[in-house]
Amino acid sequence: MKPFFKDVLKHFAVSAVSTLLFVSLSAIFISALISSMLSEEEVLVQRDSFLVIDLRMNLTDRPSGVRLEDLTRQALVDEAKPPHYHLLEVLRALDKASLDPKIAGIFIEGGFMPSGYGCGYEAVSEFVEGLREFKKCGKPVIGFCHTPNQLDYLVYSICDEIYMDPSGTLLLSGLASEEVFLGETFEKYGVGVQVVRVGEFKGAVEPFTSTSYSEENRMQIKRLLDLRWEHYLNEIIRNRSLPMELSDLNESLGREFLLEPSQAENLGLVDSVVPYDRMLDLLLERGSSDYETNEYSRVYLRDFVDRPDSPREAEMAMSNGTPKVALLYVEGVIVDGWSDDGMSVGGNEIADRIREIRNEPQYEALVIRVNSPGGSVAGSDAILAEINRARRDGLPVVVSMGSVAASGGYWISTECDRLFAGEQTITGSIGVFGLLPNVKELGARFGLHWDVVKTHESSDLMGVSRPKTEKELAVIQGHVDRIYSRFIKLVAQSRSKEITQIEEIAQGRVWMGKDAMELGLIDEFGGIVRSIQHAASLAELEWYEVVEFPRVGTPLDVLAEVLQVSASEDFQVGRGSSSRNFSSVIENVKLILENLSRLNDPGHLYSMLPWYSGSFGF
Repeated sequence: MKPFFKDVLKHFAVSAVSTLLFVSLSAIFISALISSMLSEEEVLVQRDSFLVIDLRMNLTDRPSGVRLEDLTRQALVDEAKPPHYHLLEVLRALDKASLDPKIAGIFIEGGFMPSGYGCGYEAVSEFVEGLREFKKCGKPVIGFCHTPNQLDYLVYSICDEIYMDPSGTLLLSGLASEEVFLGETFEKYGVGVQVVRVGEFKGAVEPFTSTSYSEENRMQIKRLLDLRWEHYLNEIIRNRSLPMELSDLNESLGREFLLEPSQAENLGLVDSVVPYDRMLDLLLERGSSDYETNEYSRVYLRDFVDRPDSPREAEMAMSNGTPKVALLYVEGVIVDGWSDDGMSVGGNEIADRIREIRNEPQYEALVIRVNSPGGSVAGSDAILAEINRARRDGLPVVVSMGSVAASGGYWISTECDRLFAGEQTITGSIGVFGLLPNVKELGARFGLHWDVVKTHESSDLMGVSRPKTEKELAVIQGHVDRIYSRFIKLVAQSRSKEITQIEEIAQGRVWMGKDAMELGLIDEFGGIVRSIQHAASLAELEWYEVVEFPRVGTPLDVLAEVLQVSASEDFQVGRGSSSRNFSSVIENVKLILENLSRLNDPGHLYSMLPWYSGSFGF
């Protein structure tokens, strides 16, 4: 037995040493990487340089910090995720470039790579407005596109000059909303679904109960699509100064929607057709030559943005006495508890941040940027309670709606001093629903049986082994009705309207910002910059700093993380690649179920917009 134990001990020692070496070397490696990042010298901008904005990025409302997973992936396999920029830092970069005498203009290329709640239409529209402001300084904005999609082209349309690759195409085919309906599938496999809801337009349950859109849901979606397409074409006509009416352009694109470069040029959608190498020559002629490469001199967006303060920098700034305007982001599905990853946001997390801001005297105003389809009632309520408390304490609160602020997203937007939105912000959806699935029939088909011991008839109400009784459904419906009634009263009070007026426009219906303004659901059209300015004016501030929440993590934060992380999944390369083998339908179903799993409100009652990404063709 002795050799056996010696062998075991030997292997144990080797494993221990190997693990120690791995962790140590990993820490050293990451530390070196981070040190190099921190020691980067400020980028020197040559005279007559172009600011290059590559649209191959994910443009979000909410900032994102440096993540260990991204660093290790890029370091180990040279596979970087698309860059993540948030709207405000891009707008700041545009303003900075307009004032920099060394910047000759802006060069735009590539196409968006959206993820999560990124690249929403309203965020991109505000980006376009930022480019419009930049052009007032007299510097050109030049674009080169190959095969832009419709959202990409919205940005290109603002360019003073648009060049297109001879091998490219421009697809302007209109908008569509496509949904996966699982009603027949659930019935086929014995999955029962019971629904309680208020609002004939609350269509979030339809994918689980039906095989197609209801007439009410179809009507509201058609209205949204028509308004967005109208706005889109008007923006193109305006940006390109096209000598045609909207109806003429729409009719032309209806006949020929897949445009070759020459066709796009003839319609005035691009200015010239040139290959990329010729484009580089043109930029060299318009700017200056790089000292080292003899190509056109340039500076990239990643080197030009003013990143938000790190926690340490923010703490240092607190001592300078400058008044602060807090900018708080609420992006993603609202859930209970503490989380904020850009896909879901915990009500308690946001409430804690508002409390922190409220208790710090240097914060003179609060701007809340909402980009959320809704979610948990309890989570939304936790946020709203803290907003009300902040206002009672005298803190001005301004809400800026992003691409979507519907249902729970609108719930938290009601109590504020001024409510801003864009013409294309998706909002409303004042309604509540509950989705109650059961797998009794499915289990029976496979010989599965459930038994339960309980103290009361409905003690197992939230289980999935049986359908709910009529009595139970009546109780749950009563709960839903009360939440809906409270929602209606909340909106009526905040908008200074009669309850009957809100009832007429509620019913779970979704509205575009343009309609929401006419209905009195918002106060003013304006983006994130206008919202900050208004908040500062309410606080009577002339000079102020904007502090963003969540605070952005720095490379030093990543180093702290690496010292705690085990050699597990964060170091795994190519994780999740097998998902590429699934069909798009399966991926869509998984996304639906994932969104549902985030809605953890007690009683499984929540209010949420059923669709966001991909619903409008871009």
